[in-house]
Amino acid sequence: MTRVLAFDTATEHIAIAVADITPDAIRVEAQRDFSAPRAALSALLPGVRDLLADSGIAPASLDAIAVGRGPGSFTGVRIGVASAKGLAQGLGVPLVGFGTLDAVAWRQQGHEGLVAVVGDAMRGEVYPALFRLTADACERLEADRVVRPTEAAEMWAARIAEPVLLAGDGLAKHADVFTDALGDRASVAPEACWTPDGRSVAFAVAHAAGPPDVRGVTRRSRAEAYTYAHPALLLPIYTRLSDAEEAEKVRRARSEAP
Repeated sequence: MTRVLAFDTATEHIAIAVADITPDAIRVEAQRDFSAPRAALSALLPGVRDLLADSGIAPASLDAIAVGRGPGSFTGVRIGVASAKGLAQGLGVPLVGFGTLDAVAWRQQGHEGLVAVVGDAMRGEVYPALFRLTADACERLEADRVVRPTEAAEMWAARIAEPVLLAGDGLAKHADVFTDALGDRASVAPEACWTPDGRSVAFAVAHAAGPPDVRGVTRRSRAEAYTYAHPALLLPIYTRLSDAEEAEKVRRARSEAP
């Protein structure tokens, strides 16, 4: 059994969970999720502290840390990943990641069939990804990418010939683009299910593909697991350059122009 502290801050909603994960089962011991627009930096670690304290879970009893790697808000992803690295390093435990869009898809557990997650990428763009949910599985059908909403909607409209459930915080701005393109094939999940919660984060961790992943951690001794999933190895998922990196790219191009 591996006791994992997992959290995601890639949206404006913070989701935290402690779960016992084995190859055959997932038991969520404690969970908490709450809205924190532009406040992950000040709200995440107090939220973790309070969840552990209220549940009587000692930090020293944790076997691993897991964090949402995105894609999502660049700032939110960075805060989550940096905090997870610090916690894992301080506790001397392995660090594994999971996809934020996967956690949103797992939030729809109970629905069977296609789930189309539309993450908000800002700049008039979205992070779209298709999943297929069954009673006990969530299969990812597309890699992470960033595109215009119309491009994603048109591609799905041409590809999907069955009912599909839409979810994700990108729907707050672009729901009509997708419902218009997909017509009566589309239904929209309740807005409360557009972001991860503690339970969906735990399930995303348990099923994330690696290496490193929690299954690899479970199969190893504590020392071997720390090397296998060392905190320094984990990288965020951005899918594109940040605003600062784009500006630097333009600046360099101008400075190197004849």
